[in-house]
Amino acid sequence: MLRDGGPLTGIVAAMEEEIAPLRARLVGARRVAVDGDAAQVTVGALGGTRVALVVTGDGAGNARRGLAAFLAVMPPRRIIVLGVAGGLSASLGAGALVVGAHVVDETDGRVHAAHGALVELAATVGRARRGVAVTALRIADSADEKRRLFALATTRVPVEGDLAERAAVVDLESAVFASLASDAGVPWLVLRAVSDTAAESVPALLNRSRDAGGAVRRERVARGLLMNPRALMPLLALRGRVRACADGLSRAVELVLEALRTNELAPSVGVEALRTSATPKEV
Repeated sequence: MLRDGGPLTGIVAAMEEEIAPLRARLVGARRVAVDGDAAQVTVGALGGTRVALVVTGDGAGNARRGLAAFLAVMPPRRIIVLGVAGGLSASLGAGALVVGAHVVDETDGRVHAAHGALVELAATVGRARRGVAVTALRIADSADEKRRLFALATTRVPVEGDLAERAAVVDLESAVFASLASDAGVPWLVLRAVSDTAAESVPALLNRSRDAGGAVRRERVARGLLMNPRALMPLLALRGRVRACADGLSRAVELVLEALRTNELAPSVGVEALRTSATPKEV
């Protein structure tokens, strides 16, 4: 049963497709208006946990505007960022889950450290690999670009041991979400599922279809397909993977929420730290 006024967990995604499985299971859903409709915010319950599903739109500009508007209206106890990502590590197959213990911003090189207890929960109950999420300036659409970003990840967040075991992914928004949450003093977690592996390319049409805010405009994609119809099948395959990734992410998030809810009802040492400790800042 949902406790009215209980702790609110913000579940943030750039695209509706990434959060759709959770929306389908949301109980008592109601829309919440935010400034200028900068984000689509829906409050309800998942398994007895009070949540707000926040969809900002893809790209750094939309991510910044959308999360800032949500935080201004109803600051949550914690934030879980979820979504798909490109794989940077050869060891990551399609659908693999990675929890970003660190998030690297390609724009300025800053490294944001996620809340350790949340990372531990995602790795244990959510069965995600601990790793690094790189927020890139553009979609990593080739294997060469992914190798370059993998090098950035290992340079900014050094790792001991075999580099082949490093779990690293790339997206367009995680660093924005992490920075805003840290500035607001809200513990955060980034959970990503691999939609395309390190060895795979995605159609360059996606980068050509982005607008000034970084979002992929579907009408531009449609026009581009008229000129390059061979890109249609790879795009359809990618869309199918996004749906599969969203299912895996939803299962992991629900397990994390259940662990958090259980420990809020009967706190234990370790997870109780989530309620009081500060959010790590960037390094």
